[in-house]
Amino acid sequence: MSPSILKELKYLFLVQLAVFLIFGVIFTFFIHQYVDWFSWPDLDPTAGRFIGVIFLSFAFAEFLAYRETEWENVDLFVVLDILFCISGAIIQLIGTFVDETGWAGWFNFAIMLIFFVLFLYFYIQQQKQ
Repeated sequence: MSPSILKELKYLFLVQLAVFLIFGVIFTFFIHQYVDWFSWPDLDPTAGRFIGVIFLSFAFAEFLAYRETEWENVDLFVVLDILFCISGAIIQLIGTFVDETGWAGWFNFAIMLIFFVLFLYFYIQQQKQ
């Protein structure tokens, strides 16, 4: 039998679900406002909405992971989160310098980096069980 999921990891799934849901709704339905609010460089609305749908899909995956009780059923979700967060952080960091996204770019980078560290930490903890 697979070890159970750490309680803290389950809470992390919920927190990331909320973040993905918020950004998913904003990017899918309010992309023009997002670009205006944060002085984001030009963003093709269709590409922004596509990103929003990706975020909403991740939110659903986080919900499914939260509902699970055994580690073997969510380890792939955690690996996906780790890869998404580190690659997203790197791309955001590059974009912050190249596209000059300002404080919003640093904010997005920080979010991705924090989630990367947390998911990596819990992945390592779960592997020890």
